[in-house]
Amino acid sequence: MRLKGQTDGLEHEALEVTPHDHHSRPTTVSINNTTQSLPPGTTYDLDITLPNANYVRAKILITGAAIAGGGSGALQRECAELVATTDSAEAIAYSVRTSGFKKVYCSTYSKQNGDSYLTHKIFDNNTGSSNRYIALQDAWITGSILRLRFYNFFGGSATLWVKGSAEVY
Repeated sequence: MRLKGQTDGLEHEALEVTPHDHHSRPTTVSINNTTQSLPPGTTYDLDITLPNANYVRAKILITGAAIAGGGSGALQRECAELVATTDSAEAIAYSVRTSGFKKVYCSTYSKQNGDSYLTHKIFDNNTGSSNRYIALQDAWITGSILRLRFYNFFGGSATLWVKGSAEVY
């Protein structure tokens, strides 16, 4: 039971209330890098500049390069959805990749549960379904930057291929 009323300190007339009087709308930022080369066994930090340093949470939707799938020759995308905060140890994600004719493999990764990376190896420009090189290793917000850290598992150089967007709150 609350004995005293609590507010966030904002005041406004009852007739002028709008959905965002108390909370700012999320900001959407684009993610696009299809040319960055990663040497074998290295990481690359893709930094997305945010409008300010007040964001504490991001919902990120990213895709890898198109692959032929389903036996029809149609191009499909392998993808991931994740949540990141200001602490990389809180990141959680799931990703989907093809595993053959009309088959996909979906898995959840969580830094809180000790996973060493957040997605399948789906973020390279090689679209062969058996070629898996670059995965998303970490994601977090630091100041006015949304940082996505990719890792090249391949024994040679590989080219990053990632597109998508993020809503930051």
